[in-house]
Parts: sequence; structure tokens; C-alpha cells
Amino acid sequence: MKRVVVAMSGGIDSSFTALFLKLQGYHVFGVTFKLFEENEEAVKKAKEVAKALNISHIVLDLREDFKGLVIETFIKGYKQGVTPNPCAICNRDIKFGLAMDLAMKETKADLYATGHYARLSTYKGYPVLTQPKNQKKDQTYFLALIKKECLPKLLFPMGDVPDKRFALETLKSYSLDLWQDGEESQDVCFLKGLDLKSYLSKHLPSVEGEVVYKGKVVGKHEGYFFYTIGQRKGLRVSMGKPLYVTRISAEENRIYLGDKDEVFSDRLVLSQSNFHLPFELWETPLAQVRYRSSRAAVSRVEKQNDKVLVELKQKVFAITPGQVCAFYEGEHLLGGGIINSST
Repeated sequence: MKRVVVAMSGGIDSSFTALFLKLQGYHVFGVTFKLFEENEEAVKKAKEVAKALNISHIVLDLREDFKGLVIETFIKGYKQGVTPNPCAICNRDIKFGLAMDLAMKETKADLYATGHYARLSTYKGYPVLTQPKNQKKDQTYFLALIKKECLPKLLFPMGDVPDKRFALETLKSYSLDLWQDGEESQDVCFLKGLDLKSYLSKHLPSVEGEVVYKGKVVGKHEGYFFYTIGQRKGLRVSMGKPLYVTRISAEENRIYLGDKDEVFSDRLVLSQSNFHLPFELWETPLAQVRYRSSRAAVSRVEKQNDKVLVELKQKVFAITPGQVCAFYEGEHLLGGGIINSST
């Protein structure tokens, strides 16, 4: 009997994952990670589920690691004038990095499972992630940075679930009635209910700077880190036409604006690239530069020392430093990287 440890957040998806794998005959262990002070309720609920399922459950305290690897990286990114993607970083460094390694070691598990909406498959002879059956809940974009070495050890039961209601009703049928229909977890968990501007205001001092359009100062901003590439609203500039953020300069403490056509680009440079399938085997790749954004056909991918140059067949809107660029062929995730710049 294979041993699998399930990362249990106390939510519907991870609880269903634990139940499903137990019904499939796995020897299931539950693990919940303490990531910040306010997730005590998640720990409590996960313990309730584990008790009801009669599976062993442990709690691992990763608050210091999460703070250093995710929260401080998030704040540092905004301080540098980029728009970071904390969920992708957390998946790579915590959930499918340090946390996965510790959980498997503690439980002597063969496999590691989570409630993410993704599937595993083999593509061109390589293990890759594949979009889930429920495409509206697709989380593969946020998994683009996890190391390929992890893939053979993973299980994602939610990838084959048609919808969340099915998972909820299944849990209820086993007397696990702890959630409301439609209950969802918060996107960026450590914001603790705050909007982004309020959260950043607690960590970064607001310093007024200039807003520039076509070489002229046209306004003031309260802090460059409150802005992102492609932003149109909240600029506090009236020029009689829509303007967009085209560049953020932390060094100059300036926000640069431009017309809409200036926010489109067909070239980008990636750092921290991570390919599940060697790009030499790519045939018709598509690039996705933001979550929920449409995908664009790739014309060229070229390694340049520790960076990767990507050229697209069409210009796309608001390629943003700090965000993840994920690559797909059909439903298969090929890998990804962090956007360093666009031209």
C-alpha cells in the first residue's frame, strides 16, 4: 500500500483529496502547514477532517520560512518596482519545495497530494502538468515554476473533479459538513483581508514622486509601488484621453505613462526559467503572461546565459515584470519563468 501525505488547508479541495485517496486504498497522512499567525482556523478544521477520516495528521510550523521566502520577496518585489506573483513563488519554494520535502520525510510517504486543480500526464516522454477537467478552476499557471523533479511524486485528485459542488456533496455524504456551498479561499492568503494598497502601506513608506507623460511631469503619485504595468484607473491625471502605466522606475521614484498602443509588446526576457519539457521539443507553444490572460503564439525561445528571450507572433497587453509567463501546448503546461523585462 502506497503512503501519501496530503497537504490539508482545512478547505473543501484538500479535504476531498484526502477522502478520495483513502477510498482509493492509499495509506493517507494529513499535514497542515502553519504559514502565518492567522491560519489557526485552517489548522483546526484540517484536524477535524483528519479525525473524521481516521487518518494521522501533523502540523509543521513554516512561518519563518514563509515569511522569508514569500512575504519578504513579495514586499521586496514591489519596492523594486515590479509586480510579483506570490502564489507561484509559494508553490515553488514552500508548498512543492520545503513543505513537500519535510512532509514526505516526516511521514515516510511515497507521494504528495494537494487540492490544486491540475492533472499529471506524460507528454513527449516527459512528465508534465495538464489542465484540469474543470477548466474554470485551472491552477496550472500558478504551478509553472515548480521543479520538474517533483512531478513524479505528485497527485492531484481535484484535476478530475467536474466541479466544486461534486467535491462538497461527496464530503457531506461521508458526514463531513463543515463548509458552505461556494466557499473559496482568499487569493493572497497573507493579506489578511486587506486590499493590496493597505497592505503595502504597512510595509513600505509612501514617498511622493512624479508622473511623467511624453517627457513632461503631468502629476504626482503617492508611491510607485501602488501601480502596475497597464494600469489605467487611479492615476489622478487628466489629459482628456485614457493613459496607461508603461514603466515603473523605483530608482527615479517615477511612474511613466503612455497611450494604449505603448503597453503592447511582443518580446520579453525571463529569469528563473523552469521547463518541464525541454524547449527543444516544443512545436506550437503558447505563452500566457498573466493569470486569466489569453495565450499568444510563440515564434522563438532562446537561452541567453541565465535568461531566456521569448518572441511572440503578436503583441500582447501589459507584459509585466515580476509576473509569471507560463507556456502551453494544447492542455499541457511546458513550464515557465518570471518576467524580467519586455521590449
